[in-house]
Amino acid sequence: MRDTSVHDGKPVRIGIFVAHGFPLAPLSMVLETLRLANDTLRRGAFEAFIISLDGADRDSSCGLPVRVDHAVDACPPVDVVLVCTGEGSSVIDDSAVLRWLRSAYRSGSQVGGISSGAFVLARAGLLSERSCAIHWAGAIALCEAYPHVHVSGEIFVIDGRIITCAGGISTLDLMLHLIETFEGRATARRVADDLIYPSIRHGHEPARIELHRRTGSTNAILLRAVEMMESHVEDPVTLTRIGEGAGISVRHLERLFSRTFGVSPSKYYMSLRLREARGLLIQTEIPLAEVALRCGFHNSSHFARRYRDVYGILPSDERRALH
Repeated sequence: MRDTSVHDGKPVRIGIFVAHGFPLAPLSMVLETLRLANDTLRRGAFEAFIISLDGADRDSSCGLPVRVDHAVDACPPVDVVLVCTGEGSSVIDDSAVLRWLRSAYRSGSQVGGISSGAFVLARAGLLSERSCAIHWAGAIALCEAYPHVHVSGEIFVIDGRIITCAGGISTLDLMLHLIETFEGRATARRVADDLIYPSIRHGHEPARIELHRRTGSTNAILLRAVEMMESHVEDPVTLTRIGEGAGISVRHLERLFSRTFGVSPSKYYMSLRLREARGLLIQTEIPLAEVALRCGFHNSSHFARRYRDVYGILPSDERRALH
Protein backbone atom coordinates (compact mmCIF):
# COMPACT_ATOMS: atom_id res chain seq x y z
CA MET A 1 0.00 0.00 0.00
CA ARG A 2 2.91 2.34 0.56
CA ASP A 3 3.53 4.88 -2.21
CA THR A 4 7.23 5.71 -1.93
CA SER A 5 7.40 7.18 -5.43
CA VAL A 6 5.65 10.33 -4.26
CA HIS A 7 8.19 11.52 -1.71
CA ASP A 8 11.26 9.18 -1.78
CA GLY A 9 11.93 9.55 1.92
CA LYS A 10 11.21 13.27 2.04
CA PRO A 11 8.29 14.54 4.15
CA VAL A 12 4.91 14.54 2.45
CA ARG A 13 3.96 18.22 2.44
CA ILE A 14 0.28 18.88 3.04
CA GLY A 15 -1.17 22.37 2.75
CA ILE A 16 -4.58 23.13 4.23
CA PHE A 17 -6.36 26.18 2.81
CA VAL A 18 -8.82 27.82 5.22
CA ALA A 19 -11.28 30.66 4.70
CA HIS A 20 -13.09 32.75 7.31
CA GLY A 21 -15.54 30.60 9.27
CA PHE A 22 -13.98 27.27 8.31
CA PRO A 23 -15.07 24.26 10.42
CA LEU A 24 -12.53 23.61 13.16
CA ALA A 25 -13.17 19.89 13.68
CA PRO A 26 -11.95 18.74 10.23
CA LEU A 27 -8.80 20.88 10.48
CA SER A 28 -8.06 19.41 13.91
CA MET A 29 -8.42 15.89 12.52
CA VAL A 30 -6.03 16.61 9.66
CA LEU A 31 -3.36 18.06 11.95
CA GLU A 32 -3.75 15.50 14.74
CA THR A 33 -3.65 12.43 12.51
CA LEU A 34 -0.48 13.69 10.84
CA ARG A 35 1.12 14.42 14.22
CA LEU A 36 0.27 10.94 15.47
CA ALA A 37 1.62 9.38 12.27
CA ASN A 38 4.93 11.19 12.77
CA ASP A 39 5.03 10.06 16.42
CA THR A 40 4.31 6.47 15.41
CA LEU A 41 7.02 6.47 12.75
CA ARG A 42 9.48 8.40 14.97
CA ARG A 43 10.29 10.71 12.09
CA GLY A 44 8.82 13.67 10.25
CA ALA A 45 7.02 11.70 7.55
CA PHE A 46 4.42 14.43 7.14
CA GLU A 47 4.72 18.19 7.18
CA ALA A 48 1.55 20.28 7.41
CA PHE A 49 0.98 24.01 7.13
CA ILE A 50 -2.05 26.26 6.96
CA ILE A 51 -2.72 28.63 4.08
CA SER A 52 -5.08 31.56 3.58
CA LEU A 53 -5.61 33.99 0.74
CA ASP A 54 -3.45 36.73 2.21
CA GLY A 55 -1.47 34.84 4.85
CA ALA A 56 -3.47 36.43 7.69
CA ASP A 57 -4.83 34.29 10.52
CA ARG A 58 -8.39 33.05 10.21
CA ASP A 59 -11.23 32.56 12.69
CA SER A 60 -12.98 29.20 12.66
CA SER A 61 -16.75 28.76 12.68
CA CYS A 62 -16.70 28.57 16.49
CA GLY A 63 -14.66 31.76 16.73
CA LEU A 64 -11.34 30.16 17.63
CA PRO A 65 -8.50 31.82 15.68
CA VAL A 66 -5.98 29.67 13.83
CA ARG A 67 -2.46 30.74 12.93
CA VAL A 68 -1.79 30.75 9.21
CA ASP A 69 1.65 29.90 7.83
CA HIS A 70 1.51 31.09 4.21
CA ALA A 71 -0.45 33.15 1.71
CA VAL A 72 -1.44 31.40 -1.52
CA ASP A 73 1.01 33.47 -3.58
CA ALA A 74 3.90 32.56 -1.23
CA CYS A 75 3.02 28.93 -0.64
CA PRO A 76 5.86 26.41 -1.04
CA PRO A 77 5.34 23.34 -3.24
CA VAL A 78 2.96 20.78 -1.74
CA ASP A 79 2.17 17.12 -2.36
CA VAL A 80 -1.43 17.45 -1.15
CA VAL A 81 -3.71 20.49 -0.97
CA LEU A 82 -6.85 20.30 1.16
CA VAL A 83 -9.46 23.07 0.95
CA CYS A 84 -11.27 23.20 4.28
CA THR A 85 -14.37 25.39 4.12
CA GLY A 86 -17.89 25.42 5.55
CA GLU A 87 -20.90 27.63 4.97
CA GLY A 88 -20.28 30.32 2.41
CA SER A 89 -17.70 28.34 0.47
CA SER A 90 -19.70 28.84 -2.74
CA VAL A 91 -18.76 32.53 -2.75
CA ILE A 92 -15.01 31.91 -2.52
CA ASP A 93 -14.06 32.94 -6.03
CA ASP A 94 -10.89 34.97 -5.58
CA SER A 95 -8.87 34.44 -8.75
CA ALA A 96 -5.62 34.02 -6.80
CA VAL A 97 -7.03 31.06 -4.87
CA LEU A 98 -8.46 29.41 -7.98
CA ARG A 99 -5.22 29.93 -9.94
CA TRP A 100 -3.21 28.47 -7.08
CA LEU A 101 -5.40 25.35 -6.96
CA ARG A 102 -5.20 24.84 -10.71
CA SER A 103 -1.43 25.34 -10.62
CA ALA A 104 -1.03 22.83 -7.78
CA TYR A 105 -3.03 20.27 -9.73
CA ARG A 106 -1.05 20.85 -12.93
CA SER A 107 2.19 20.42 -11.00
CA GLY A 108 1.12 16.94 -9.92
CA SER A 109 -0.27 17.59 -6.44
CA GLN A 110 -3.32 15.84 -5.09
CA VAL A 111 -6.02 18.47 -4.60
CA GLY A 112 -8.87 17.90 -2.19
CA GLY A 113 -11.92 19.46 -0.63
CA ILE A 114 -13.18 18.89 2.92
CA SER A 115 -16.78 19.50 4.03
CA SER A 116 -17.93 22.13 1.51
CA GLY A 117 -14.50 22.54 -0.09
CA ALA A 118 -15.82 20.82 -3.21
CA PHE A 119 -17.52 24.11 -4.12
CA VAL A 120 -14.15 25.82 -4.40
CA LEU A 121 -12.70 22.97 -6.45
CA ALA A 122 -15.71 23.10 -8.76
CA ARG A 123 -15.29 26.83 -9.22
CA ALA A 124 -11.63 26.24 -10.09
CA GLY A 125 -12.78 23.87 -12.83
CA LEU A 126 -11.23 20.79 -11.22
CA LEU A 127 -14.42 18.74 -10.76
CA SER A 128 -15.96 18.82 -14.22
CA GLU A 129 -17.20 15.32 -15.09
CA ARG A 130 -15.66 14.01 -11.86
CA SER A 131 -17.19 12.42 -8.79
CA CYS A 132 -16.89 14.14 -5.44
CA ALA A 133 -18.06 14.00 -1.84
CA ILE A 134 -19.48 16.95 0.05
CA HIS A 135 -21.32 17.56 3.31
CA TRP A 136 -24.88 16.35 2.77
CA ALA A 137 -26.30 19.82 3.51
CA GLY A 138 -24.55 21.22 0.43
CA ALA A 139 -25.13 18.34 -1.98
CA ILE A 140 -28.26 19.70 -3.68
CA ALA A 141 -26.76 23.17 -3.95
CA LEU A 142 -23.59 21.81 -5.58
CA CYS A 143 -25.67 19.83 -8.09
CA GLU A 144 -27.67 22.95 -8.91
CA ALA A 145 -24.63 25.18 -9.33
CA TYR A 146 -22.41 22.68 -11.19
CA PRO A 147 -24.49 20.15 -13.15
CA HIS A 148 -21.39 18.57 -14.69
CA VAL A 149 -20.11 17.49 -11.27
CA HIS A 150 -21.13 14.03 -10.10
CA VAL A 151 -22.03 14.37 -6.42
CA SER A 152 -21.62 11.16 -4.44
CA GLY A 153 -23.38 10.31 -1.22
CA GLU A 154 -20.22 8.63 0.14
CA ILE A 155 -18.00 9.82 2.99
CA PHE A 156 -15.02 10.39 0.71
CA VAL A 157 -14.19 9.98 -2.96
CA ILE A 158 -10.83 9.51 -4.68
CA ASP A 159 -11.08 10.41 -8.37
CA GLY A 160 -7.57 10.40 -9.80
CA ARG A 161 -5.66 13.16 -8.00
CA ILE A 162 -8.87 14.81 -6.78
CA ILE A 163 -9.83 13.83 -3.23
CA THR A 164 -12.97 15.04 -1.48
CA CYS A 165 -14.74 14.16 1.73
CA ALA A 166 -17.99 15.09 3.45
CA GLY A 167 -16.26 16.66 6.46
CA GLY A 168 -16.94 16.02 10.11
CA ILE A 169 -15.69 12.63 11.28
CA SER A 170 -15.29 11.47 7.67
CA THR A 171 -12.19 13.69 7.57
CA LEU A 172 -10.57 11.18 9.91
CA ASP A 173 -11.37 8.34 7.50
CA LEU A 174 -9.88 10.29 4.60
CA MET A 175 -6.70 11.10 6.53
CA LEU A 176 -6.27 7.46 7.59
CA HIS A 177 -6.62 6.51 3.93
CA LEU A 178 -3.92 9.02 2.95
CA ILE A 179 -1.61 7.86 5.76
CA GLU A 180 -2.09 4.28 4.61
CA THR A 181 -1.31 5.28 1.02
CA PHE A 182 1.98 6.95 1.96
CA GLU A 183 3.12 4.93 4.98
CA GLY A 184 1.21 1.66 5.01
CA ARG A 185 -1.76 0.09 6.73
CA ALA A 186 0.03 -0.62 10.01
CA THR A 187 0.75 3.08 10.53
CA ALA A 188 -2.84 4.05 9.74
CA ARG A 189 -4.10 1.39 12.17
CA ARG A 190 -1.82 2.68 14.93
CA VAL A 191 -3.08 6.22 14.42
CA ALA A 192 -6.69 4.99 14.55
CA ASP A 193 -5.92 3.09 17.76
CA ASP A 194 -4.38 6.19 19.34
CA LEU A 195 -7.59 8.07 18.54
CA ILE A 196 -9.72 5.20 19.91
CA TYR A 197 -11.29 4.82 16.46
CA PRO A 198 -12.10 1.10 16.29
CA SER A 199 -13.26 0.73 12.70
CA ILE A 200 -11.68 2.59 9.77
CA ARG A 201 -14.38 3.25 7.20
CA HIS A 202 -13.82 3.02 3.47
CA GLY A 203 -14.96 5.67 1.02
CA HIS A 204 -18.11 3.84 -0.06
CA GLU A 205 -19.77 4.36 3.33
CA PRO A 206 -22.80 6.72 3.15
CA ALA A 207 -22.11 10.32 4.17
CA ARG A 208 -25.49 10.91 5.77
CA ILE A 209 -26.60 9.01 8.84
CA GLU A 210 -29.53 6.67 8.33
CA LEU A 211 -32.95 8.17 8.93
CA HIS A 212 -33.61 6.21 12.13
CA ARG A 213 -30.32 7.45 13.60
CA ARG A 214 -30.99 11.05 12.57
CA THR A 215 -34.44 11.04 14.11
CA GLY A 216 -33.53 8.90 17.12
CA SER A 217 -36.59 6.78 16.46
CA THR A 218 -37.14 3.24 15.24
CA ASN A 219 -40.89 3.74 14.85
CA ALA A 220 -41.57 2.63 11.28
CA ILE A 221 -44.70 4.79 11.00
CA LEU A 222 -42.84 7.92 12.08
CA LEU A 223 -39.95 7.18 9.74
CA ARG A 224 -42.34 6.80 6.79
CA ALA A 225 -43.88 10.17 7.62
CA VAL A 226 -40.49 11.91 7.84
CA GLU A 227 -39.34 10.23 4.63
CA MET A 228 -42.42 11.60 2.84
CA MET A 229 -41.62 15.09 4.12
CA GLU A 230 -38.00 14.89 2.98
CA SER A 231 -39.02 13.71 -0.48
CA HIS A 232 -41.62 16.49 -0.87
CA VAL A 233 -39.74 19.70 -0.11
CA GLU A 234 -40.49 21.47 -3.39
CA ASP A 235 -44.06 20.19 -3.56
CA PRO A 236 -45.27 20.00 0.06
CA VAL A 237 -48.01 17.49 0.78
CA THR A 238 -50.79 17.81 3.32
CA LEU A 239 -50.73 16.17 6.72
CA THR A 240 -53.74 14.16 5.60
CA ARG A 241 -51.74 12.68 2.73
CA ILE A 242 -48.74 12.04 4.99
CA GLY A 243 -51.00 10.28 7.46
CA GLU A 244 -52.51 8.16 4.70
CA GLY A 245 -49.02 7.27 3.45
CA ALA A 246 -47.97 6.27 6.95
CA GLY A 247 -51.23 4.42 7.57
CA ILE A 248 -52.45 6.55 10.49
CA SER A 249 -54.82 9.43 11.17
CA VAL A 250 -53.69 13.05 11.36
CA ARG A 251 -54.51 13.04 15.07
CA HIS A 252 -52.26 10.03 15.62
CA LEU A 253 -49.56 11.75 13.53
CA GLU A 254 -49.79 14.83 15.75
CA ARG A 255 -49.38 12.76 18.90
CA LEU A 256 -46.47 10.81 17.43
CA PHE A 257 -44.49 13.93 16.45
CA SER A 258 -45.25 15.69 19.71
CA ARG A 259 -44.10 12.71 21.75
CA THR A 260 -40.93 12.10 19.68
CA PHE A 261 -39.77 15.58 18.66
CA GLY A 262 -41.71 17.90 20.95
CA VAL A 263 -43.21 19.76 17.97
CA SER A 264 -46.17 19.33 15.66
CA PRO A 265 -45.67 17.61 12.28
CA SER A 266 -46.44 20.94 10.57
CA LYS A 267 -43.65 22.70 12.46
CA TYR A 268 -41.22 19.83 11.84
CA TYR A 269 -42.03 19.91 8.12
CA MET A 270 -41.60 23.68 7.98
CA SER A 271 -38.20 23.55 9.69
CA LEU A 272 -37.09 20.85 7.25
CA ARG A 273 -38.05 23.01 4.25
CA LEU A 274 -36.41 26.11 5.74
CA ARG A 275 -33.19 24.18 6.40
CA GLU A 276 -33.13 23.19 2.73
CA ALA A 277 -33.76 26.81 1.75
CA ARG A 278 -30.89 28.01 3.91
CA GLY A 279 -28.54 25.57 2.21
CA LEU A 280 -29.51 26.89 -1.23
CA LEU A 281 -29.33 30.47 0.02
CA ILE A 282 -25.82 30.14 1.43
CA GLN A 283 -24.24 27.73 -1.04
CA THR A 284 -25.64 28.98 -4.36
CA GLU A 285 -26.46 32.20 -6.15
CA ILE A 286 -29.95 31.05 -7.14
CA PRO A 287 -32.36 34.05 -6.97
CA LEU A 288 -34.29 34.32 -3.72
CA ALA A 289 -37.64 33.86 -5.46
CA GLU A 290 -36.45 30.58 -6.96
CA VAL A 291 -35.08 29.40 -3.62
CA ALA A 292 -38.53 30.01 -2.17
CA LEU A 293 -40.22 28.02 -4.95
CA ARG A 294 -37.80 25.12 -4.65
CA CYS A 295 -38.65 24.80 -1.00
CA GLY A 296 -42.41 24.90 -1.50
CA PHE A 297 -43.08 28.61 -0.89
CA HIS A 298 -45.13 30.15 -3.69
CA ASN A 299 -45.20 33.50 -1.93
CA SER A 300 -41.81 35.19 -1.37
CA SER A 301 -43.06 37.33 1.49
CA HIS A 302 -44.40 34.25 3.28
CA PHE A 303 -41.01 32.59 2.80
CA ALA A 304 -39.21 35.66 4.18
CA ARG A 305 -41.43 35.79 7.27
CA ARG A 306 -41.02 32.12 8.02
CA TYR A 307 -37.27 32.30 7.50
CA ARG A 308 -36.94 35.26 9.87
CA ASP A 309 -39.06 33.49 12.49
CA VAL A 310 -36.60 30.58 12.57
CA TYR A 311 -33.22 32.19 11.82
CA GLY A 312 -33.81 35.73 13.08
CA ILE A 313 -32.79 37.34 9.78
CA LEU A 314 -34.42 37.90 6.40
CA PRO A 315 -33.16 35.70 3.54
CA SER A 316 -32.01 38.77 1.59
CA ASP A 317 -30.02 40.07 4.58
CA GLU A 318 -28.46 36.64 5.17
CA ARG A 319 -27.19 36.45 1.60
CA ARG A 320 -26.01 40.08 1.67
CA ALA A 321 -24.08 39.49 4.89
CA LEU A 322 -22.49 36.39 3.42
CA HIS A 323 -21.18 38.24 0.41
